[in-house]
Amino acid sequence: MSKEISEYVNVPRSLYNRFPFGSAVGQPGNKEQHKQVLNKALDTLVEAKEGGNVEESGIKFK
Repeated sequence: MSKEISEYVNVPRSLYNRFPFGSAVGQPGNKEQHKQVLNKALDTLVEAKEGGNVEESGIKFK
């Protein structure tokens, strides 16, 4: 989901990755990157204290 849509619909928490469409968790076959995204998503889930939190992951698509 795009960052703008997440902000507009006011989702409870969202992690935004700047990856190409169709690569939500990173480059295909890159297990280490997938783990990074999953860990960042879980951190966001735990740390978000209020609704509407949209955080950018900062993880680079390799």
